[in-house]
Amino acid sequence: MRLFAEQGYDATTVAQIAEEAEVSTRSVSAYFPTKLHIATASSSAAADRLILALRSRDEGESIVDRVVQWLREEPAFVPEQEWRLRAAMLERNPVLQGSGPEDSPPLLAIAADAIAEDLDVPPDHPGVQITLGIVAGIVVRVELLVGAHREDDETLKLIHDALSGAIDAVRRSSRSSD
Repeated sequence: MRLFAEQGYDATTVAQIAEEAEVSTRSVSAYFPTKLHIATASSSAAADRLILALRSRDEGESIVDRVVQWLREEPAFVPEQEWRLRAAMLERNPVLQGSGPEDSPPLLAIAADAIAEDLDVPPDHPGVQITLGIVAGIVVRVELLVGAHREDDETLKLIHDALSGAIDAVRRSSRSSD
């Protein structure tokens, strides 16, 4: 991530990454199918944890509460230095923002099902897609937060309230159009 943050995604080569990691280019290519996989490995790991969090939702637990709980727990999995590097990389390379977790078909499907359940609408309802976009946007923006902001209670409350308000608005709109 450091090379992507310093040089940019396009300017960084797999050979440079291999040299930095003190392994062969072949080893890097065997472990990561593409350069994009290297750049988004940290975000993809976070997406896997979000999938697990959504799958382990207690009955009646809202998606808002589950997402906020995941956000609360996520800093324990990503050391501050890695978080800062990821944020710097994403800031320098906006094309990478959203190239990992929210493009993951399993995450999208699981999140869509959870949102549909919360909204009490079918998974193909437009409100599900709108809410999914809001959740994805929050996930991307939180990846850019560094320091205390990534885990302080005020930030998490703000996220909770914003996401709750958005879901409530979609819920009201969905009911009025029925």
